[in-house]
Amino acid sequence: MRFALVSQQYPPETTGGGIGTQTYAKAHGLARFGHDVLVISHSRDDRRREHRDGSVRVIRIPGFDERMHLNTTEAWWLTYSVEVAAAITELHQRSPIDLIDFPEYGAEGFAWLLNRPAECPIATVIHLHGSLVMLTSTIGWPDADSELYRTGTFMEGTCLRLADAVFSSSACSADWCARAYGIRRDAIEVIHTGIDTDLFSPRNVPKEERPTVVFAGRISRSKGVATLVEAVLRLAPNVPGLQLRLIGRADREFHDWISQRTSSSGIPGVVDMIGYVPREDLPDYLSRAHVFAAPSMYEGGPGFVYLEAMACGLPVIACSGSGAAEVVHHGSNGLLVPPADVDALAVALEKLLDDGVRRTMGARARLDVLESADSRLCLRRIEAFYRSVIAAVDPARASMTG
Repeated sequence: MRFALVSQQYPPETTGGGIGTQTYAKAHGLARFGHDVLVISHSRDDRRREHRDGSVRVIRIPGFDERMHLNTTEAWWLTYSVEVAAAITELHQRSPIDLIDFPEYGAEGFAWLLNRPAECPIATVIHLHGSLVMLTSTIGWPDADSELYRTGTFMEGTCLRLADAVFSSSACSADWCARAYGIRRDAIEVIHTGIDTDLFSPRNVPKEERPTVVFAGRISRSKGVATLVEAVLRLAPNVPGLQLRLIGRADREFHDWISQRTSSSGIPGVVDMIGYVPREDLPDYLSRAHVFAAPSMYEGGPGFVYLEAMACGLPVIACSGSGAAEVVHHGSNGLLVPPADVDALAVALEKLLDDGVRRTMGARARLDVLESADSRLCLRRIEAFYRSVIAAVDPARASMTG
């Protein structure tokens, strides 16, 4: 079968989040199963480019950026969706596409779904990662009175209403969209790509001599990093040598805040900010640490960074009340704490730094990932879902493609 995966985020040029990570996993996993996979992603300049990423064909398209000065995010979303629709039309004319997969965030499918030809149906699905309505309600961005919120949620809702099927990376994200957009909850399948448990596995490297808490991801307040820094500073006098290792990128203002906060604490060397680490090197960093903590204010879920750390044999800490709780089972493979609660986070860190607790929960974490989040199993579920949608939309095409 021929699948087109649409995602502004796709490594290495335009990665940086879970949408890009899952698009990459879907593309390469489905290609390994023998499917012809296209990825339509964003170009960083005004040029259209095509190249092979292994067995995946990547088409990078520009937006209106060079032809029209775009002053707002909502204008960018709208105009880029038109470029996406034009690219799909051209590619389908060259060689028929069986199914298109769009993320809900950014409403990249808006123009295509409004204008898709009735005489030549292409099965179209929306993959939920974390909707705009969820972000506004949980982290306060964008503001509910903003044009981005009003326009963006209209575009999101339209895409979800017009798609042939919707699936979600987590029950949490599915619940949000069902409530906000009036979609039947039982019609939204919960499937994610899982993770590569061969790449993310306990490495034969020595643990850090110092008790080490590691965070990986976007270093920001919404990811709970300020709370984590405060909890580690509070715990450090009771845990000799304690260090917090932060892996990822931070904007300059927040980077400076972390530096100033740790300098003024009187505990030098407690925070190690090492910046971006290539994905293939991340398992070594995780395996050297003792505990993984990412106390995000809210996670749509499941939170692949938790699964990656768990697959490397680490117990993890996440915040309660969001999608992370779908994979972090309190007291079994990690601990859940209330968002923005420095005291509770410090207590959880101290508990997991105990060698016996750490080893028991870390072993359980690895087993849980192998049983429920191995990408080989998860991608077969996505493949079966795609086939079922194609069969519902165009039974004749489904029988021809097997």
